[in-house]
Amino acid sequence: MGHRVATHTRTTRLSFVVAVAITVATGAVYLWAPRLLTDGELTVYDLHFRLRGPRPGNEQVLIVAIDEESLRTVGRWPWPRSVLAELVQRLSAAGVAAVGVDIILNEPERSGELEAATRIAERIRAQGASAAIRAELERAIQDADHDRRLAEAIRASDRVILPSYFTLGRRPPTDAPARQGAPFKSGLGSFKGYAERGLYPPINADDVGLPIPPLREAAKSLGHVNMQADADGSTRWEALVIEYRGHYYPSLALETVRIAAGIDPFALRLDFGRAVELGEVTIPIDPRARVLIDYAGPGKTISHVAAADVLRGEVPAERLRDRIVFIGATAEGTYDLRVTPFSPVLPGVEKHANMAANILEGRFIIRPAWVELLEAGGILVFPFVLAVILPRLRPVASLGGALALWAGFFGANHLAFRQGLWLPTIYPSLAIALTFVAITIYRFLTEERQRLWTRRAFQQYVSPEVVARIEADPAALQFGGEVRPITVLFMDIRDFTGFTERHDPQEVVQMLREHLTRMTDCILREGGTLDKYIGDAIMAIFGAPVAFPDHAARACRAALAMVDELERLQAKWTAEGKEPFRIGIGINTADLVVGNLGSEQLFDYTAVGDGVNLGARLESLNKEYRTARAIIISESTYEAARDAVEARQLGEVTVKGKTRPVVTYELLDLKAPSPPG
Repeated sequence: MGHRVATHTRTTRLSFVVAVAITVATGAVYLWAPRLLTDGELTVYDLHFRLRGPRPGNEQVLIVAIDEESLRTVGRWPWPRSVLAELVQRLSAAGVAAVGVDIILNEPERSGELEAATRIAERIRAQGASAAIRAELERAIQDADHDRRLAEAIRASDRVILPSYFTLGRRPPTDAPARQGAPFKSGLGSFKGYAERGLYPPINADDVGLPIPPLREAAKSLGHVNMQADADGSTRWEALVIEYRGHYYPSLALETVRIAAGIDPFALRLDFGRAVELGEVTIPIDPRARVLIDYAGPGKTISHVAAADVLRGEVPAERLRDRIVFIGATAEGTYDLRVTPFSPVLPGVEKHANMAANILEGRFIIRPAWVELLEAGGILVFPFVLAVILPRLRPVASLGGALALWAGFFGANHLAFRQGLWLPTIYPSLAIALTFVAITIYRFLTEERQRLWTRRAFQQYVSPEVVARIEADPAALQFGGEVRPITVLFMDIRDFTGFTERHDPQEVVQMLREHLTRMTDCILREGGTLDKYIGDAIMAIFGAPVAFPDHAARACRAALAMVDELERLQAKWTAEGKEPFRIGIGINTADLVVGNLGSEQLFDYTAVGDGVNLGARLESLNKEYRTARAIIISESTYEAARDAVEARQLGEVTVKGKTRPVVTYELLDLKAPSPPG
């Protein structure tokens, strides 16, 4: 027991050294932040979405989709802006709350109809046409001017938000940007922490693409449609605000929700590095004015209606009334594909719709600055937790323990994610994995190597159950011995010398191997230890190295089984025309020295003492006494096993080295078990 405690203490101490090393190594990797692990954190983030699964889209948000059906009905993309004008008119007539347009309109439409009407008017004017004709031609030109028609529809609606698109800067500014000129429509005018704008700079832009002037002037507001993917190509963030020439401009989703809610422009406030406030709603942001998009699910999780159905008047007005509508292309080949946690092919308009739904529901995924302290805590704590747990467990159980620790950690992270908190996973998981591997390798090179040596050394001499118990407490295998009560059994073949003279050596060897194998099996089944083969004899001990309290009874049961097994062998050999041989067995119980005894060059696990000599003497007494089963046991064995065996006293015998005679018994059989009750 002392050895086991010492071994465990040493392993635990060295495990703590491993834990310190792993903590330092993981911390160094954390500071290095290799791309592989950074992408791995993003992959785990996406996994949280898939484990959570889709949820119903917000019923207040609707996408009017320019889908395959609409293209078949109206014609190929891009559509004439007169069609977009009609679409805006129908949505406005149905009473939508706001219309966010995700279609870039930064160039005039070059329609053949307008060019033809313009050329005809120029020629007729040159020929001096009448005022009536000129007026009619002017009306024809106006009808052919689809940009003008769209602008009129947008102005009449007074709830349309058009898209802007920024060319983003390559790196954040190092100083607070100075304002250059006046802002264009939709620029923010309300701020908190304005002096900190250089410390927490939103994503900045070098250039901007705006709708053409007639449309820009007619629009209720503008919102940017920039999408900035992470390094792995997936779109997870919404840039709520982008800085351009010292002015700050909202995203399409943010501005569309503001217009729909009727919130005053000055109630949209940027608190640098902390939040964007939209009326009563506070949207937490990162230092670059971004927020994570809490996608409801894959494509079409947000409700869709086909643009063609709206144009045909087939969408009931109650389905459109008071809804926030985003118009955008969803047909293949007409939109920019976006990779998201749920889908590798999500139309960009769905990203805007999901962000609008997040704002309406006040549902945001946040990653506050303090999670870095939590991450560092995981890197620091988990290795030491494993350093305490793993040395107490066997390899398979230690793997289960490490996996259970990680599963609990990941489960807690996923529950936090469902509540809108993104906690780091990769680096604490790396610390767990490295600690488990390092401690396991160390244990294999020390403890497990010792266990393997124990198994190889003992598996041929004791039963598997005994081997397992020795592995659990290898102290008995240390050089030296201890005095303990055990039972020793000797078995010898009668007149084996004459037998070998009468038979062919090959036959003798074959019969002896078969005999010793059967006898050894009987010993091992009772938990005995094969001490040694002495020519044709066997010496076995019971009660060591595993201290069975009923070692005397076990030895008696093994002896009776050996006699029964020999009878079967004798019948077999007789049937084969071979001469069978007989055996004698002696059993003694005494306090003996047991352990690994011998020299520094060679030692053996064995027992020594007067009790061993008595056991050998009892075996030889079978030549002098006429017994039924050729098993003679000592008085001490009989007293230890009398509740389990039937025996007959033979008499007293004086053994060399003993002054008092020893009472001997013939072992007859096992006692029948007592009836229950």
